Amino acid sequence: MNQLSSKDEVKRKARLASATGVTYPTGYIFFRGAVAFLSSFFIKPVLYHNERIPQPGGYTYKPSYYSRNGNSRVGEIKAFVIAANHGQVWDIPFIGMFRRGLIWVCKPQFCVHPALAWINQRMGAVPVFRPNIDGNETKNSPERIKALQMASYTPQELIPVVVRALKRGVPAIMFPEGSRVGTSTVEDAKYGASKVAFLSGCPILPIALVGCSKGDKVVRKGLLRRRVIIGVVGELIYPESYMHLESKTDRYSAMMTDWIESINQLREEGAIYLDQF
Repeated sequence: MNQLSSKDEVKRKARLASATGVTYPTGYIFFRGAVAFLSSFFIKPVLYHNERIPQPGGYTYKPSYYSRNGNSRVGEIKAFVIAANHGQVWDIPFIGMFRRGLIWVCKPQFCVHPALAWINQRMGAVPVFRPNIDGNETKNSPERIKALQMASYTPQELIPVVVRALKRGVPAIMFPEGSRVGTSTVEDAKYGASKVAFLSGCPILPIALVGCSKGDKVVRKGLLRRRVIIGVVGELIYPESYMHLESKTDRYSAMMTDWIESINQLREEGAIYLDQF
C-alpha cells in the first residue's frame, strides 16, 4: 500500500477541511434536497417506528455544547449513531431522508473527484480509507490507491472526527458491516459504531433496511415502478448498559452483537411490512 509523502499529507488534510464532522446548514439543505428529489424517481422509502428516533428534529441542530447524563432517554438525547445494514447503494439516500443535519461515514470513492468531494462533504460525508478493500493491490493500481488515500481519513483518524461531531450534537450514520454485503441476515459487524458510542456517550439507533438486499423480495409501485425500501427503527442501544464488562473489547463486541440481533429481528418485521405492498 502506498505511503503518502509529507507534501501529499498536507494536500490530503486540506481536501478534508470540509469533512470535519460538522455539516454546513445551507449545503446540507440544498444538496440533501437534490439527492432526495432524484432518488424519489427510483425508490419509495417507507419508515416504521419513527417515534423511536431521538428528537429534536429539523434540518439542522447546532447546540453550543453537548451534554447528557446517564439516565436520559429519547426526548433528551441530542446526538446518536445511526447503525444500519448495508445491502445496496440505495441505503445511503434512504438514510438521507432524515430531515436533520448529520454526517455519514462513507468509502473514499464518494470524494475522489474534487467536485463530488465538494458536494458530498457539505452533505456531511466523512470518507475513510479501508486498507483491506481500498488498499488491495490486486484490485486497485498504485495510482488508484494513492487517489483513494488522498480523498479520505485513515481508520485511526476517523474515530475522533465522528466523536467530535457527536459531542457537538450532530448525529452520525455508520454501516457496521463495512461494505455492501446484501445477505438476507446480518452475521458480522465491525466495532467502529460501538467505539464512537462509548467515547461520545451517545446511544446506537439500529435501523433495519428491507427491500434492497440480494435476498429481499423486490416490490415496485406506481407508474415509475419505484422500488419499495422499508426502514424499521429499533430501540436505542445505550453504551452504559455494557459498563459491567471488564475489557473495552468485550464491551464493543457485546454492543455490536446486540445490534446484529436487533437488526435481524427488525428485518423480519420489515419483511412483513414489505409483503403488504
